[in-house]
Parts: sequence; structure tokens; C-alpha cells
Amino acid sequence: MRTKIKASRTADEVQSSAQIVASIDDLLKEILLRLPIKSLIRFKLVSKQWHSLITNPRFCRLHNPNPNPAVGLFLHCLSYRARPWIEYVPFSGIKSGNPPLRKLKFFKDPKGIRIVHSCNGLLLCSSFQARDNNRTYYVYNPTTNKFSALPKPAVGGGISAKIDGMSLAFDPTKSPYYKVVCVQRLGLHMVGGNLYQFEVYSSETGSWIKCGEPFTSQVNFEDGIYWNGAIHWTSNGTGRDSLYFNIDNQMLGVMPIPPIGWDCINNYYFGESFDHLHYIKIVGPELHFDVYEMRRDYSEWFIKYNVDLSPVVSAYPEIIRNYIRPTSSCYYACSIFSLVRGEKEEDSFLVLQIPGKAIRYNLVYQTFETICEFAGVVTPGGLRFRGTDGFQYIESLSCVNKIKKGAGADMPPSPPLVSPR
Repeated sequence: MRTKIKASRTADEVQSSAQIVASIDDLLKEILLRLPIKSLIRFKLVSKQWHSLITNPRFCRLHNPNPNPAVGLFLHCLSYRARPWIEYVPFSGIKSGNPPLRKLKFFKDPKGIRIVHSCNGLLLCSSFQARDNNRTYYVYNPTTNKFSALPKPAVGGGISAKIDGMSLAFDPTKSPYYKVVCVQRLGLHMVGGNLYQFEVYSSETGSWIKCGEPFTSQVNFEDGIYWNGAIHWTSNGTGRDSLYFNIDNQMLGVMPIPPIGWDCINNYYFGESFDHLHYIKIVGPELHFDVYEMRRDYSEWFIKYNVDLSPVVSAYPEIIRNYIRPTSSCYYACSIFSLVRGEKEEDSFLVLQIPGKAIRYNLVYQTFETICEFAGVVTPGGLRFRGTDGFQYIESLSCVNKIKKGAGADMPPSPPLVSPR
């Protein structure tokens, strides 16, 4: 009887094989490209070689050749009596013991820090309790926990100048660099309306430049939305203007008015998801409404989805404010946090706020479920957050600091493989 003896590899041989793999950049890169972002964040600590490879801008683009879908929502609770705090809502409905963000502690700003804008994985933040001209602005990556403090723009050259809006523009599929658009109010124009000036910061140059000539407008510049290479703003309620500023060609354009009209005061939603721009306006105590989407050539708004929240109210009767007249626009305690488009059409959904909960409502199947229950006392008919306090969280390896010239020169110009995801 013959006995087969299985040869086993010694510890030295295993270690030697691992060292060979680690020493071959191309092979190591192929392996790392198949790992999730959370693993890559940990593996940056393995060695200087691994850190250099994973933080390389071209590696980031190879790892995510297409935009990542949002995985959660940062809800920002602002109170001038206390420092801002953040509630994280995972879209999966599964809360982990270690959320990606609870407080903005990346820098000890004596005035506290709040979120201003989110764009493709990066957050634009600013000092909280500070006057406009004294605020410090930051670009922060909550996935890597890295940030960059922006230099102050040259505000108008006059005492009366004021920053009316700051918006972040970032498309990692086109460039590793981001830009920040500052809208300065220079004063009141003689013809009527306010006089404004654009100034744009580039992470590539690390400086601000003025763009175009001063112009007049009646637009709400506080909540800009980046889409289609431009920042978009809706009317401020006193006019019918709705503008967009194309950052590459520095041209100002006018968006068409939605068939239902603009509304920046009552229950509305204006936002971008997965490269789609949406607008929702809820008129009065209405449970049926349409979701509009803008065509890329700005020719029109068209109806993308029809929403019926009647089953939601039946399942969650606490939405009804019995102490208010049924004809009042405040009769239902419900607001829209976000509209999230999925990689597949049937994965698109709304995130709704009702008293004490966040609800996920599927826009195709019109099904719904609770994805988060907020801690603390729930006031009957009360909503804890404003509708504009929701910021989408997208996992990203993108660098926020100025990238050195030639960084990533050792990486190939195009993906050597099809993304495994």
C-alpha cells in the first residue's frame, strides 16, 4: 500500500510568495482594484508602496471608472445653541456601530463646522457661527477623513459685498480636480435686483479667479446643484429666473421653468443623483405628485415618475396632523430628504422624513419601508430636520489636497481590465 504524501509549503515559502506579489506593482494593482473602498482605506497602512499606489489619482479613477451610487444620507441638525451634529441614514436600513460621520471633527474650528454642499463623494463645509466674510470653507472627504482648507476669496473689493452662495463642482470620471463656485453679491442694481459676480476656486491651481462680468438676477444662490458640468440655481420666489453656470466655458444660461412652476419656500425638492437632475413641487396637502427630470440639452422638464403617498399615510398614521385643517399645506408631517437613482431603474427611490423615522419609497414599484428610526423624543406631528438638511454620501478615494504635478505618471492611461463591479 502506497501512502501519498502531500507536500506542504513552509512559512518562509509562503512569505516569499507574498513578497513577490507585493513587489510586482502591476499584479498588486490588479488585486487591489478588485477590493472594496473600505478595505483599501485599511490597506493604505500596510506600507509606503501600498499607500502610494492606493492614493494615486489614476488608481482612484481605475477603481471607479463610473460614478458610485449613493449609499447613505448625512442629515445635518443645525442649532445655534449647540454645535452641529449629524445623523447618518444608510440606504440599506442596516445601521452599523461605526457610521462614517457623526460630527465634523476633522478641524478644530472655534465656530463649529457645518455641511454646505455634497458632490460625488466630497463635502463642502464651512464655519458655522461666523459672519460671511469670516467663514472658513473646507473640502472634506468623509471616506478617507482628509480635508483641505480653502483660501478666502477676494470678496467684491468693497465693504458691502457678501457671499450669497458657495457650491462644489466635482466629477471624478473627468478629472481628479474639483472646483468651488462662489457667488458674491456686490449690491443693489439701479434697474432692480441684485448685482452679482462669480469667482471660481480650482484645486489644480489652488487659487481663485473671477469669471465673467457682474450680472443681475433674482435667484436663490444658497443651494446650488452640480449637474451636466454646471451649477444650477432656482428662482428665489421674487422672480422667474433659474440659472446655470457652465464651469468649463464660464457661460451663464437659463433653465426652462417646470410646467408646475418654481417654489423655493414650501415643500419642494431640487437635486441631482447619478447624473440626473430632478425637481419636485408638492402643492398643498397633496399626496399625489410628479417627479420632473431635466433633459441634458435644457430643452424641457419632463415627468419621470408619478408618486402616490396614500399607502404611506395609511401605514404611518402619525403623519397626519389632526390639530391642523385638512386643507392646510402643513396637514401631513412629511418632507423629501432626497431622490436617489440606482444603477438599475427599479432601484430608484425617495427618502422621506416622517415624525421620528426615515422612509424609503421605491419610485418604480411604489413600495416602501422604514430605513431609520431617529433616537430621542418624537414630538407629535414634528419633523426633526429641514428638507434641505440631507446630503448624499458616496464612497470615494478622491484626493482633496492639491495633487502634485506628475502624480500617477506610472499608471496606465486607460483601464487594463473591466471593473469587477
